Amino acid sequence: MKNLYKINRKWLMAGFSGLLLAGILFFSCVYLDSVIYDSTLKANEEATFTVNMHIVSNEDRTTRLILSFLAPKSWNAGEHTKITYVDTYDEGVLKSMSLIPLEQSPLNEAGLTWGEAMKKYFGVGLNVLDDMEWVTYQSDEIYNVHNGDNQSAVIKIVTRVGEENMRVKLSFFITMGEYSLSSADERYFKIENTDCIEVVDGDETLYTDFCEAHFNSVQPSGLTKDDIVTFKFQGEIAPNELDDTNEIYLCAKAFTTAYREYAVTERTAKTRMKIESGRTYSLTFWAADYFGIPEGEEILRVEYYFTNADGSLSVKQTYETGEPDTWFLSMFNCK
Repeated sequence: MKNLYKINRKWLMAGFSGLLLAGILFFSCVYLDSVIYDSTLKANEEATFTVNMHIVSNEDRTTRLILSFLAPKSWNAGEHTKITYVDTYDEGVLKSMSLIPLEQSPLNEAGLTWGEAMKKYFGVGLNVLDDMEWVTYQSDEIYNVHNGDNQSAVIKIVTRVGEENMRVKLSFFITMGEYSLSSADERYFKIENTDCIEVVDGDETLYTDFCEAHFNSVQPSGLTKDDIVTFKFQGEIAPNELDDTNEIYLCAKAFTTAYREYAVTERTAKTRMKIESGRTYSLTFWAADYFGIPEGEEILRVEYYFTNADGSLSVKQTYETGEPDTWFLSMFNCK
């Protein structure tokens, strides 16, 4: 692990060494030594992540240990996670952590939940899609930390993986309860990202790749006909048929529980995508209204592709095996 503690030499050379060294006596350093996990997980089963960490304290304080981890929203991690740990304060004693209440905000972040504040400062980690959430826990035990303490802990996170096949990068964050997230000083906290994790053996109709950007993107995932949905064409991913046009349209068909098909394939103002930046275009709408889905029917899936103004060029799902191109697929929740 990299040691993120650095002394600014310019300050030292400018004669501020005494002031800096004096300041060091009044905080604790937090270290995230490693995260142990399996690179392949099974959908609908429990997965275990082990976080090894330690603190080095230079002052007396009363505090709690805080751990937050980033997971796909579809996992509902806040409802399906148990966190226990052992530490060197009480050797061999199994301790627990609990979800931080929604009304409890981080220091200097009044009005924000921990999840909102974590996303504000750390986003969605190394993932390319936004359909992620930070789930934050605090130790049930309140610690009386003393100057000179050098203590470690092994934290075990057991969470239930969702039903969707996917590739995703999780993130793990540790700090002490009285530190502000707005501090740029990483001595107060540590964050570690996993490599890309593969989730397998789930619903064969569901798949999301959080690790790598593709031409197509639908957010949020796992939506219903009553949700606001955004379809994106990310043309900068690779050279493609639509590189030479700035007029890009969404052609889509919704398939419902009544075995009906509702197609919106005209190239009009309704289907023209708006430029976001570079070669990224998007179209946002209320799914039920856009496709004209009547009451009593739910959307099962949407098939779609991107085309130019006269329909002569398009970007669809391609396959390395040489199979014919197909429409992209997005599954909806049937509620």
